Parts: sequence; structure tokens; C-alpha cells
Amino acid sequence: MSLFKRFAADAASKLKRGLAQSPVWHVVLLAVVINLTCGALIWNERGVALRKAETSSRNLVAAAGRDISRNIKIIDLTLLKIINKIRPSDPLNLPPEFAQQFAFDEVAAEQYYSAIGVVDATDRVIFQSRMADPGVLRVGHLDYVKVHRESPDVGLYVSAPIKSPYGFGWALVLSRRMSSPDGSYAGVAYVALSLDYFTDLFRRMNLGPKGTMTLARNDGKVIVREPSTEQFLGADLSKAELYRHYPREKEGAYTAQHSPLDGVARLYTYAQIGDLPIVLNVGRWLDDVYGQWRRRALTIAAVLFSLTGAMIAMAINLRREFQRRRVAHQDALRNEALFREAMKGAGIATALLRLDGSVLKVNPAFSRLFGYSEEEAQQNMASDVVFPGDEIPDDGPVLRGEIDVSETERRYVRKDGTVVFVLRSSSLMRDEAGQLAYFIVQYQDITARREAENRLRYNATHDDLTGLLNRTAFEQRLQEALLQCRETGIRHALAFVDLDRLKIINDSAGHIAGDALLRAVAGALPTYLRKVDVVGRLGGDEFGIILFDCSLDDATEVLERLNTAAGAIQFPWEGRIYKVGASIGVTEITPESGSPSSLLAQADIACLTAKMAGRNRVSIYHPEQSEAVERHRELSVAAGIKQAIREGRLRLFAQRIVACSGAPGERYEVLVRMVNSDGTLIPPSVFIPAAERYDLIGDIDRWVIWRALHLVRDAVRTGPSLRIHLNLSARSLGDESFLAYVLETIEASGTPPVNLVFEITETALVTNMAIATGIVGKLREIGCQIALDDFGSGLSSFNYLRTFPVDIVKIDGTFVRSMTTNLVDRRIVKSIHQIAQELGAETVAEYVEDKEAFQILATMGITFAQGYALHKPQPFEAVLDQHLVSL
Repeated sequence: MSLFKRFAADAASKLKRGLAQSPVWHVVLLAVVINLTCGALIWNERGVALRKAETSSRNLVAAAGRDISRNIKIIDLTLLKIINKIRPSDPLNLPPEFAQQFAFDEVAAEQYYSAIGVVDATDRVIFQSRMADPGVLRVGHLDYVKVHRESPDVGLYVSAPIKSPYGFGWALVLSRRMSSPDGSYAGVAYVALSLDYFTDLFRRMNLGPKGTMTLARNDGKVIVREPSTEQFLGADLSKAELYRHYPREKEGAYTAQHSPLDGVARLYTYAQIGDLPIVLNVGRWLDDVYGQWRRRALTIAAVLFSLTGAMIAMAINLRREFQRRRVAHQDALRNEALFREAMKGAGIATALLRLDGSVLKVNPAFSRLFGYSEEEAQQNMASDVVFPGDEIPDDGPVLRGEIDVSETERRYVRKDGTVVFVLRSSSLMRDEAGQLAYFIVQYQDITARREAENRLRYNATHDDLTGLLNRTAFEQRLQEALLQCRETGIRHALAFVDLDRLKIINDSAGHIAGDALLRAVAGALPTYLRKVDVVGRLGGDEFGIILFDCSLDDATEVLERLNTAAGAIQFPWEGRIYKVGASIGVTEITPESGSPSSLLAQADIACLTAKMAGRNRVSIYHPEQSEAVERHRELSVAAGIKQAIREGRLRLFAQRIVACSGAPGERYEVLVRMVNSDGTLIPPSVFIPAAERYDLIGDIDRWVIWRALHLVRDAVRTGPSLRIHLNLSARSLGDESFLAYVLETIEASGTPPVNLVFEITETALVTNMAIATGIVGKLREIGCQIALDDFGSGLSSFNYLRTFPVDIVKIDGTFVRSMTTNLVDRRIVKSIHQIAQELGAETVAEYVEDKEAFQILATMGITFAQGYALHKPQPFEAVLDQHLVSL
């Protein structure tokens, strides 16, 4: 043991000396660590790829299983109905209307039913819905007849695939035993379900390349398989790896390197269909499961190989660089003297400062720039020439090594008192021992450049022609006035001035004359106003005026005087006299005012009213002035929606969906509200119509989904039974890019899809049927639920419910609200619930406004209820906090 310790200590010592002597060993050790870490990450990603594929396959099995289970349940109900009709009478003497009832049942049932039939105790077919003479059928040799004859307790039996000798194709027979009053065997009622139903269902699933979906009995007999081949029908899988797990485990997943049917290696996910003796499995080709991971692993391996080589090459170069630097340091000591001489000939003012800021040396360019001789400069600190009141330059970051060079633009004062703007650059210099010793500071005269920038800045905020504020700068001042009003409550006024006859002057005397008039008006306007007021040119012949701390009455008085003066203007040009005049609109700036653009729109509308009233007058803005105002309101709301999304002023609320009969978990419908700039809530009835009209509803949908999923992810981890309902608009269902956004958001948020319910309306579904079908199908495939909202409001609702599979039906609130007083509405609600229940869907009754309605709904068997009587919408964050506290 001591020998081993000595060997380990010796190896560690050698490694330590090697690392100390050469940077190459540092890099090699780092490369090994990086490669091992990346190898572990790559292997972990392989497991992630397998889990993702398994989750996707589980969702496919669940989606197909629900559909199959629902249809088999309907078939079983049909069989029970047949048995109940026949049992009281002699099976050999069917009632006259029985054939008609069979035909009706078959038409009312699924399109894939091949036939409905009855077999008597002698194994003779006494009725078959597809054949006029059923007596030609001999079924005593078939397994489903044998099983029911010999086993009274079998219940619903699922046969192996059977090919009809009469041209009806392959079918799966589901059957039940008929018994006499004394319990003896009386025959069999059966339904033949075409295998086309399963192949059509399976082909709608995304199985990927070489993927399979197989339905088999628990004894291993294949019922149907996609891709569909007759040779596999009825094949025996009892020796397959699947039956090592099933039926001991009713659902699960495993990988098989060899399929017993086609020899392909796959990942299999399986589940039993309800309590039926059949199992559904999905096989994903392992090359498809790991394909993306393998490409990524190869890419990372190539990158690691290149990076390792580059790191070793870099280490070798570093070693050479260290040797070169030692030589260069000696050269630096020799060159210091040359540096001092170079300062003298530099064209830029340069100073050598000690670390405390005192001057050690300056060059002639410094003396020329600031007017101090070298002796005078050495008697002062460098900060002595800083402009009084300005901050002293901070060279701390350079001294601490945070940056190599510090550059700032500053004002300095020359010896003669004049001000100069300079670009100051400072860096560090070391002494012969390599220690920090001095600052090298250069001062570049940028006075001319700063003056040019000031001119550009002025031109950017002022109108070239009149010298007044331009529109951008004016709107900025208007924003400041609005903020001041909201903070202090002091009201201001905004005026919109439009010269009435400028176009006439431009057309008759030319634009030179028009420009001269505009300059004259711009120069005269401030003389009629107070010094605190702001005037700007908004464009063309339009001017804006902000009258600070001025009531609407006082502003009107000032503007009336201004308008009188404008009407008295007689503009002479080339021997002619032109009268001008102006139309002025004014609005009040209050704490309740909207954005600057809305205030300008109000003043503009008031100005337009003045023009329509005969020009040369002042008009005060009133919200009810004209239809133009209403149009303005719509545009303001649309603009407000865009701004609210940008500024994060949308809020999520949630209303609880209450279980009527103790269903597990909690459900909430997520609702959206908009917050006005003053903090008040805007109800959806105000901004949602505008959002739909101006094509903004899609942006709101995306924001709601993003925000809701990121808020709810922690809640569903601690309470997985929580489900949230999210509404989708017709615009989103018609957007081909919307599905990708939803899937990315679900993955990024980490919220399990099984916790999400997407609500769509019949109108949205009809408008975009093709795209909506794809979106809804993919969402159901990954595990989300789909709810059909406002069901019953359209005449075609029942048709869509039959052809478009949904998980939840939300009964339109117009029926629920009056259900307690209107018997017809109550029956409609009950009928909708019964139909939804037959199709395997849950129901939600909306607009429940009193406890009596809730009791009636619970008696009917409605699954959930929603309304103000049960829960009023609350902020979503508060609802989630309450949910977490209750766990």
C-alpha cells in the first residue's frame, strides 16, 4: 500500500512540475476535461431524444386510443340495444319493424360499419343488414360464435380480422351473447367494423419514416397494422417482446432491435384500450429517433477535435510569446528614453501624469493648446484646467485594469479664460521594474467638431424654414407637458393652427412667396403668446401651440386675439396684397388625456370643425362633435393596443371553471384586459373589436399564450391537475405560422401540454377549416385538449361536432342564462350534454348567474359550470398564488 502511495505522489509531483514548466500541459488537461464533459452531455442528449420520441408516441397512442375506445363503446351500446329489443320476443320471429330499425341504426352509426347482424342458437344468421337473404351465411365455425356458445361470461368479444366471402372486405367483428330467460345460449348479436376505419385513423397520425401503428388482441393476434398489408392480419405476436410487458403492465415503452414482422429496429410505445382486451402500439424507427442526435453528436465531435488542436497550437504559440515578451521588456527599458524625446515632436497635446494626477511632463503641443508653459503646468494638477463645475476625469478603471484606455469628451479652460472642447485619452505606463508609474494623457482639440454637432442637433429639432421646433421636437415637448399634468394636476392647452390661404399664395405668387409668409407668421406667433408657451411647425401651413398652465377659457381668449391678428394680416408681394387668416382648433390637456398623438388628433379635429364652420375662427374640441371623432376613437384604440403591447400594459385575469360533480383538479379560463396609460382597466368589449378590425388580435393571442404559459409553469409542476383554458381567435387559426409559435412557446416554458385546453369558436373553425384542422390535430396529438366554445349558437353546430373531434363542449350562455325560467332552453342544454356525452366529450355551461341554475346543471350531469355566481375573474397571478397556497 505504501508503494502505491509513493507512486501516486511521484506521478502527481511530475504532473505538477510539467504544468508549471509548460502551458501546453495546462491546455491538454483542459481539453481532456472539456471532451469528457461534452461526451457526458452528448450521452445525456441521447436520453433526451429517446424521451421526446417516447412522449410523442404516447400522445399518438392516447389520441388514437380515445377515438377507438369511443367508437367501440358506441358499438357496444348498439349491441346492447339490439339484445334488449330481441330478448322479450322469439328470436326466430323478428318484429316487422326490426329490419327497418337495423337499417336506421346502421345509417346513424359510423360510416365504417360493414354490417349489423343476429345469429340464432343454431348458428343460423337470421338477420344481416347488408344482405336480403342472410340465410346463406354460415358462421358456426367462426371464433366469435364458438366463444359465446361455450363461455356465457365473455361479454363484449373482439374477433380476429375476418375477410368477407361476399365482397365486403376485411372487418373486425364485435359481438355479445344473447341468452334465453333461463340463461341458455340463444344466439349472438354482432357488428362488423371495417378495417378501413383503423387504417384511415392510423394514416392521419405522424408515424415518421418506417413507423408503424398496430392494434392487437391480448392473445397476440394482429387486428390491423399500418402500413397495411394483408399478410400481417391475424399474425401471432404472442412471442414478441411486447408480451413480456403486457398485460402485466397495461401501458409502457421499450426498444426492440428486431421486429417480428419486418425485422426493423424500433422504439415501441403501447397502451391497452380502456378495459377492452386489445392493445395499441406505435413503433418509431430507431434511426429516426436518434437521427438528429447522431448528426449533432458528430458535429460536436468534429468541433471538439478542431478546438483541441487549436488549443494545443495556441499553447505552443503562448510559450513562444512569453519568451518574446521577456526580450521585448528589455527593449522597452531601452526605448523609454526614446519615448520622452518623441513626446516633444508629437502634434497632439500630451502630458505625463503621476498616479496622483500631478503633472510630470508636457509636450509643446500641450502648451500651445492650453497656453501654459511646461514649468507652469508642472506647478499644477491636471484637474486645474477642468471647466469649473464639471466632474474631474476618473482614471480609476484604467488604474484597476478594467480597461486599457479611457476616452472622454470634456470642457477645459485655457490660460486666457476661453473654453476648449477636447477628446481626452488616458492609458498607463510602467517603470523599469514593470510597476505602474504614470498616466499618458492626450488632449485632442474637438471644438470645431462640437460646434458642428451642436448645429446638427439644432437642425434635427428645428424646422429649416421657420426656425421653430419641428414636429418630432414639438411632440416631445407635448409628451413632457402631458407627464407634468399627470404628476401635478396642472392643466394645459394644445392649439392646432392652419393658415387658410397659403395654397392660394403658393399657386398664384409661387412657393418663394409662401415660404416668406411662413417665416413672417413664425416670427409673429410668439409675440402673441407668453414666454413659457411653445410653438412648433407641424408641417406645411400647420402650426402647434402648447399653452402651459392655461385653462381652456384663458387659452381660447389668447387664441381669439391671435386669430384676429392673423385675419388682419395683409401680405404684400410683387405689387399685390394677400389676406391670410387662420383656422384654430384647441383641446385641453388633462390628467385623463391619452397620448400626444391622440391630443394632436383632437386639436386637428377641432381645427377641421373650424374650417367647416367658415374658417378664420377658433373651435374647441368636444368628443361628440362628428362622425370623424368616432372614427378617431377607433384609430386611437387601435393605436393604444399596439402601444399597450409594446409597453407591457396587457394583463391576464382568470375565471374558475367549477366541477358540478366533484371532478378532480382545477380549471381556469384565461382572460385578457388592457391597462390604460393612467392605470385604469379597459374591458375587452372596448378593445377586442378594434383589435379584430385592425388585425391586431393575432398579436394579442400570441402575447396571452406566452405570458400565461410562463406564469403557470411552476403551478402545474406543484399541482399537475391544474388546467388552463386559452382562447384562439379566427385570425390565429388562419395563420400558418401560429402552430409553430405555440409549439415553441410550450417547449420553452416547460408547461406540459396535458395542462392546456385551447378554446375555439364555431365561427373561427368555419372560417379557416383547412388550417384549423391541422392546428387542432397537432395540438391534440401532443396532449392538449380542444374545447368548442359558444356551442349551439349556430345551426350547423351539431354537424361540426360530428365531424370535428373535440374534448370539451362549452354550451352557449344564452341558453344557460334563461334556463331557470325557460323550459325549452333547459331541454336544449340537456340535449347538448347528452350528445356530447355520447361522443365522449365533457361539457361546460357558461353564464351561470345564480345558485339555482348551478343545481339544475348538476342534476343534469353537466361536467363543469362557469359564471359570476361561482367565481368572478381575478388577476391571474393572484389566482396562481392562491392555488399554490392551497396545495
